[in-house]
Amino acid sequence: MVFLELFLQTVEKHFMVGHRVTCYVFTNQLAAGPRVPLPEGRRVVVLEVPGAPRWEDMSMQCIITPHFLCEVDYLVCTEVDMKFRDHVSMEILSPIFGTLHPSFYRAALKDFSYEHRPQSQVHIPRDQGDFYYMGTFFGGSVVEVHRLTLACHQEMGVDLASGIEVVWHDESHLNRHLLDHKPLKVLSPEDL
Repeated sequence: MVFLELFLQTVEKHFMVGHRVTCYVFTNQLAAGPRVPLPEGRRVVVLEVPGAPRWEDMSMQCIITPHFLCEVDYLVCTEVDMKFRDHVSMEILSPIFGTLHPSFYRAALKDFSYEHRPQSQVHIPRDQGDFYYMGTFFGGSVVEVHRLTLACHQEMGVDLASGIEVVWHDESHLNRHLLDHKPLKVLSPEDL
């Protein structure tokens, strides 16, 4: 929650300016949220998720449910410690989009830090793959983001039940999903 106020301020300054925006904040600290004044057409909705001993265990508990269909058309998933520094608008939207990870932009496929253990639900062999996506900035239509988060949550549950903690938590699951369900837009590391 310590990042939320600055995050919302930068959203107001740079993100989808002139468009209706709802910021859904998933947290286990409902009462701790800051109060940031928002103009008409913009709002913050705080949704409670169960607490977890580590932050890594919380992210895929934030499943996007079909009820969002009644409220919004697209969802852009970010981490709250991000700051928007420049204009971000409708041009990023597509049924599903991902952002290339700056650390792997020029890396060889064999050096991508996918989950390589065959026992994992999100295993990607070293000779397969196409891009390495950052878990910090992705999204798309509500239907596609629901499909993505539900699949990742289910795969994560299977892995954890088998005693497997994947190398990069939700990012490993995101990369497997986007390998199997190619995004229609791929954002540059510069967009991050």
